[in-house]
Amino acid sequence: MNLIIINDDNKYIIKLLKSKIKNVDIYNVDDISTLFKNILIKLRRKYNINGLCLIEVYVNNNYGMIIEIDNVYSYGNEIDVKIKIHIDSLFMSEIDIEQIDEICKCYLYNNKYYTDYNCLFDSDVVYKNIDKIIKDGIKIK
Repeated sequence: MNLIIINDDNKYIIKLLKSKIKNVDIYNVDDISTLFKNILIKLRRKYNINGLCLIEVYVNNNYGMIIEIDNVYSYGNEIDVKIKIHIDSLFMSEIDIEQIDEICKCYLYNNKYYTDYNCLFDSDVVYKNIDKIIKDGIKIK
């Protein structure tokens, strides 16, 4: 399993593309346990993770998963986890104004353009505060 890891001061963001986790059933406790055990083992090898980890998982059928791990309190050699899974999360792509003609739905929010996630665009995936973008943003198309 290839992990895309972004490390920011004891906070880790892991991006798992759909093709890498196609055999993981998010409704199966054993699958989820095995997935997180493998992820945490890999993270422990590279980063000194221990103690309490708060984990938030955002699942999108088109993208895969984005996992945020916050190592909030370090102690001992054990890892305790609290996992919250957001199923059927809406992901969006931040796009350039030139790409608006290529899409069918677009929002302008805080001087940035967003559309539903589409793997055709090579752009940052936005997975938090999507409701604000849709509610407070201006629908362009």
